[in-house]
Formats: sequence, structure tokens, C-alpha cells
Amino acid sequence: MEATFDIKRVQNRLLQMAKTTADILEKHNIPYQIAFGTLLGAVRHGGFIPWDDDFDFLLFDDSYEKATEVLAKELPADLMVEDEKTEPKYFHAWAHVKDLKSECECSLFPQDAEYKNHGLSVDLYKLTKIKEKDFAAYRLDQAMSYIDRRKKLGFITEEDYEKKKEIFLREFKEREAKEQANSSSEKEILAYPFTYGKQELSDVFPLKKYKFEGLEFLGPNNYHPLLVSEYKDYMQLPPEEDRKPHYTSIKFF
Repeated sequence: MEATFDIKRVQNRLLQMAKTTADILEKHNIPYQIAFGTLLGAVRHGGFIPWDDDFDFLLFDDSYEKATEVLAKELPADLMVEDEKTEPKYFHAWAHVKDLKSECECSLFPQDAEYKNHGLSVDLYKLTKIKEKDFAAYRLDQAMSYIDRRKKLGFITEEDYEKKKEIFLREFKEREAKEQANSSSEKEILAYPFTYGKQELSDVFPLKKYKFEGLEFLGPNNYHPLLVSEYKDYMQLPPEEDRKPHYTSIKFF
């Protein structure tokens, strides 16, 4: 289904939300980094990827709880922290900063409609410091926790749960064998529960500022290996048919 909204208006609102979020985090000396499509946009476009309709932050596990606490207290009235404390059906492994003055429909992620608030989101993904040798087990634990939450909330059937569990266990064994073949390293890395899933500490720290739509946000010290791991030839635009936003429709109040 074709998207039916003004992408520039959406991006302007997301930029306001992201700036408000970053200002609060920086006020409390809480580190973060722009990530994924947001980081790619900063590097390749100096701001938003032209068709992008979200904003991605990565926060660190040792200050994540503090981050969500100060945001919950200091965000303006038209924004909120969406997590298990504010949403009884919450199944994500990370929090969002949610816009209360918009409403979105998303055919790509229909399960998100289960939440009370359907506004634009700034993602607050969590990075966890682990030993590299434990990466496969970490990914399995995160995958199982995700389907456990969805089963408990009634979003998937027992049959679907068992099928997904079997897939995750098989993938874990394959990944574990690969990880052990490549490294039994005690080296610490930063891990997250999807896509490529890991970052080298030396690529992330010290954090530095990136220009984004005329503003500045913190990001990783060395973006190149991170973007290669996610997008391969990241300076190459995708085929035109793949240049689509996430949302199907967005309304502003």
C-alpha cells in the first residue's frame, strides 16, 4: 500500500522529538548514539534519508534505566516514554519516545496497533556490553524473551511459539558454531538483539557529533564498519522500488 502523508512534515516532527530527547539526555550526561538509518542518513544525506519516517538512538545498558526515568519526568506533555511501565501490552525489548499529537498506521508492523498510542516514535534501542564469546547465547536469550512476551500477551499461539522456538534454537546452534570457529574471545563488545547485532567498543568510543538537518547529535567515533555491517555498500542508494517509508498513513492532531 502506498504511503499517504507529507514526508517532510513527518521528518520535521521527528527532528523536534529527537532534539528534545537528545537535549534531556545530554543535560544528564547520559551517552547515546544515532544509529541505523539515522546514522546512514547523517553520513550519506546530512540528515534524513529522503523517504525515512523514523529516528533511531542507541543507548547503553548501564545508563538505560536512568535515561528512561529522566525522559519520563522531563519530556513535554505532547511526548511520552512508551515502555512496559506505560503500556500494558508492551512487547518490545526497548523503549520509545512517542508523539501524542499524531496517529500512524503501519502495514509493515501491524502488531504495533495493539498499543494504546499510535503516534510517531523515536526508538531508544539498548546496547549491552558482553564478552564476544557469549554473543550467540545473548541473541538466543533475546529472541526467546521476545516470543515469551508475545505468547504471554496472547499475540501468538502455542503452535506459533513452538515453531519460532525451534527456529531460534536451530539458528543459535549455527551461530554458536560460527562464533566459536571465529573467536572464543574474552573481548568485550556491545550487542543488540537484531540484524548484525554487535559493535566494537573501539568503533563507538569516544562518541562524536554528527551534523543532521542543521543540528548535531552524538554518534559513533568510526561509522564506516558499523554501516558496512548493516548495509554493505551503504553509499549506494537502494532500488527505487525499495525507497519506501515504514508507515502507511500518518495524521496530525
